[in-house]
Amino acid sequence: MLVSDRPESDYFRYLQLIIRGFREAKIYHLKGFAKVAKLTVSDIKTIDLPTDYMSFIAVVVPISGEYWTLTEKDTLVFSQSGASLDADDEEGEDIEDGYSITYGATGGINKQGYIKLDEVNNRVIINSLEAGKTEVFLIYYSSGINEAGTDTYVPDVIVPMLHFYVLYKDAIYNDRPYEHLRDEYYRELDKVRYLQMPSLDAMRDALYEVYTSTPQR
Repeated sequence: MLVSDRPESDYFRYLQLIIRGFREAKIYHLKGFAKVAKLTVSDIKTIDLPTDYMSFIAVVVPISGEYWTLTEKDTLVFSQSGASLDADDEEGEDIEDGYSITYGATGGINKQGYIKLDEVNNRVIINSLEAGKTEVFLIYYSSGINEAGTDTYVPDVIVPMLHFYVLYKDAIYNDRPYEHLRDEYYRELDKVRYLQMPSLDAMRDALYEVYTSTPQR
């Protein structure tokens, strides 16, 4: 029986279980579901988190065909009024980390900018953005659930896993035996994880990225 064929009292419970299972799959098990949004930095140096935002990955700017990640810094001073920047409190001041250029020194400055994640206020604070830049790219995990009446894409590969996820969680909800459904769910989950493993070529390239050409003795 399809979820849509269930009595109305069951339908919404199953629907919520499917949404929850799909969200978990996107966060923990599926690749390629990160979303990129191009956003304009406000006058108080913030960007708002999108309505489908679920988990933060990075704020980046494009440089030479690649994304450059802005550095997270929890100590940023930001607008307390929400309307303007107060120079007396050094709100929005550029960050000038001290660093040394002597041999063997560590540290440095991210000249592209710094950020502070402020999920409580549904925003990201941007600071020290390079002169002339007014836009950044937010990379994040989306809920994937379309709320505007359009269809939500669900990969075929996770449909069996979602099926047993719903039955497993529903059995717990109704205080029924659930162990065999849980085992079936994890078997389907293992199949999904297997398909998400990186290829041998990807693992080789990852190894080459840290390889250095040094004399062999």
